[in-house]
Amino acid sequence: MNLPSHPLAELFSARLSCAPVDDAPAVVLGPRMVNVCTALGAPLRDWWQVCEWASRLDDDRVRDTFGAYVDVLVADRCVRLGDDLVSELIVHEVDGDGLTADEIRTLLVDFVQAAAQPV
Repeated sequence: MNLPSHPLAELFSARLSCAPVDDAPAVVLGPRMVNVCTALGAPLRDWWQVCEWASRLDDDRVRDTFGAYVDVLVADRCVRLGDDLVSELIVHEVDGDGLTADEIRTLLVDFVQAAAQPV
């Protein structure tokens, strides 16, 4: 994946470059979606649902539902930062300005939608 050299692009590409673990989720969901779920910091119990949403993000209702899920992840990370892309976006600043919750939601929904597209 070639993203332009930009701090946000570097955050996304760094998270996708992790090698997936050879286990059941990687076999069932595929290595790319395992990397996406890991990058999001989504709990393992949610991975199947995240993949279901990801495959249907062209549907506005599904996009809204997934956006609400992302809002919950963001709210959780605002209280308890983790080692994931959501946490990195929360603390990311450009010229002293951070991203809004709406901007983070849009970035993450678009990221998941793009990552779910067949290569």
